[in-house]
Amino acid sequence: MIEIPTKRLPMSIAVALALFGQIETTFADTTLSVDSVADTYLNSDPQLSNRDWSNFGAMGISANLANPAKGMNTPRTMDALIAYDMAAIKTRFDVEFGAGNWHVTDVKVKWYSNYDILGVAPQNPQLNVPAAGSFNISLLTHNDWFNLATAGDKGFANTDLNWDSVFGSGGAYSNLLDGVQTLGTYHYTGGNFNGGNNCLNEVCAPRFWDLGDNANLFGIIGHGGFVSLFGSAADSNVTYIVSQRSANGAHPQLFVSAAAGVASVPLPAGIWLFISGCLALLGVSGCRHLPTRSE
Repeated sequence: MIEIPTKRLPMSIAVALALFGQIETTFADTTLSVDSVADTYLNSDPQLSNRDWSNFGAMGISANLANPAKGMNTPRTMDALIAYDMAAIKTRFDVEFGAGNWHVTDVKVKWYSNYDILGVAPQNPQLNVPAAGSFNISLLTHNDWFNLATAGDKGFANTDLNWDSVFGSGGAYSNLLDGVQTLGTYHYTGGNFNGGNNCLNEVCAPRFWDLGDNANLFGIIGHGGFVSLFGSAADSNVTYIVSQRSANGAHPQLFVSAAAGVASVPLPAGIWLFISGCLALLGVSGCRHLPTRSE
């Protein structure tokens, strides 16, 4: 710890140090959560690629794999889509901190899995067998794959949203992935629970995935918009089954932490030079290694 003989400091140095202390002050975060308003998945299986998979109970994030244990011998890729409405989050933070007087500090999703045992096929043949591996969570710029007015309690996506309409030639949602941004790559390792929709007491496997500090994500939350997430395989091994909003007690949730004040701004380099230079002239012990913003 650096001890600074403040009695020897002129007013300008004292003010600079006081400014430093104010900038380094941290505020206690408040965390709020919301359930998804819509969710579904896309399945590339030729027999299933034109189906709407919202209100199915579970959705897959899977590499191009088969499920021969359930008679599904054709490899198929699966991508998940989950949307959250940030309007209520914004309103509650505005009430607590004042409109325009708060900033997002952290965002996580909490996703459940009803089928979590690696190598054990789920009851539904439309899904692949859970397998360890890496997957991506990305932020979409388009929210036209669902309609809040018709999503209802089950979180329905648009009925014409499917693998073919996203990835097929001339599909209605061929622009879905335009401008997509990867928020993070995560590793799924499986668990020890399989059990249908029995998640009312968190029996099934809930996991938190931190979405990082993407400026666009934080901006959407700050403006009370829709956060649309896209889950996809990041290797050739993974199958991660995530419960949908229609699964009792297992709604995909999003947690937002925020603190008072605007987002912190790094102290200008000129002030750092001013402080360190003047302290050196005063012979302050330890001034040759003042703590930097990264330490």
